[in-house]
Amino acid sequence: MPIIEDPNNPDAPFQCDSTPILLYLDAKYPQSSISLFPSSSSGQRQSVIDMCLRLDSELGLYTRRLAYVQLFNEKMSVISILLGEKFRWAYNPNDIRSRLISPFVACFMIARYRLHRIGEEHIREKTERILLEIVDRLRTHDYLIGEQFSAADLTFCSLVKPAMHVSYFHDDPRFQVIFDYHERIRQKYDPKYPNIYNFVEKIADEHRAQVKRNKNRLTTRIQGFIHQINFVQKLFFWIMTMAVSKIYAPSTDEQETLEFKIPSSSYNEQQPREAFNDQRITNNQSIWSMVTFLVRYLCHLYFTIPGQAAHLK
Repeated sequence: MPIIEDPNNPDAPFQCDSTPILLYLDAKYPQSSISLFPSSSSGQRQSVIDMCLRLDSELGLYTRRLAYVQLFNEKMSVISILLGEKFRWAYNPNDIRSRLISPFVACFMIARYRLHRIGEEHIREKTERILLEIVDRLRTHDYLIGEQFSAADLTFCSLVKPAMHVSYFHDDPRFQVIFDYHERIRQKYDPKYPNIYNFVEKIADEHRAQVKRNKNRLTTRIQGFIHQINFVQKLFFWIMTMAVSKIYAPSTDEQETLEFKIPSSSYNEQQPREAFNDQRITNNQSIWSMVTFLVRYLCHLYFTIPGQAAHLK
């Protein structure tokens, strides 16, 4: 969850969650050269707020889960960067230590964001519906709400960026309108442009480009052929996938609890300025619970996530 500290407000120096932060800054510093929210008299202010909350509560959660699943399936060792503050080697995904520690980091991320259930929860389809709604809007308008840049555009461009690295969306011409819009908004309003991609995104893109370059090499073709005829490996993987799906079926996920207990169906009514957050708590209070936790999610990592990633191709 994003959080900022405002040293000019000693009574409430910390503000958290994306849309409340934007509303706070808009109210606290109205002299900004770009107003992210229309005036109340325009009638569009609430529409912008509602759009931001919807994007935070739906699109942002969906694209994060989809991007992580694709990342785990392509180059999982990249997530070692999460340990970069303590270990310098964590910034090198090719380091043997990064390769060894990444599966265990992935276990916590799978549990926290339910990455092993994106297929059952139709996350790709839900994302697709939202993006197609945005496509319809952008075919006839330059901005999401009204005819000027607003917090809705800022929020959408921030949250849609992970989807741009998911093959299912990136390779689909239906969403080119969104990618062109994203590029235009970034170029005009993002002070970091064109350096808008973070370390993980750059490494993942480099890996994907390397795979494409190696695709037609003889060694790559031979490896692919061997993989296709390796029936023993395929049989083992199929048996393990079926076993994991039975042993750790969705009904066994009851132990997962939300970290922020705000039901998605009520945030518009009871929490009008808070977005729904789907992060789960990983609570392991004993060595045995930690062992069973790691076994469960290592199984999901190696035998469930590949199947989930297949939905994104």
